[in-house]
Amino acid sequence: MEGQAPPIPTSLGFIAPPNVEQLLAIFVTIVFIWWVIFTVVVIYHWLRFARDSWFTVPVLVFHFFISGLIMVFALGGFNV
Repeated sequence: MEGQAPPIPTSLGFIAPPNVEQLLAIFVTIVFIWWVIFTVVVIYHWLRFARDSWFTVPVLVFHFFISGLIMVFALGGFNV
């Protein structure tokens, strides 16, 4: 055992570089957060300025349903 030196620890030795799947998950999560912020702003404006319109609530429900399906599909790993 005299011929081998112990490994020298580095400060970043415990951090592994991210793979493609992790980068894609991070990207989809950022898109999901942006979608939530955008949706809250849109709902606020629609309910404040167009609440008397007959199609406000159905369009918001449709938006939640379709966008929710897309995000569940994306965050679930794109499995069919």
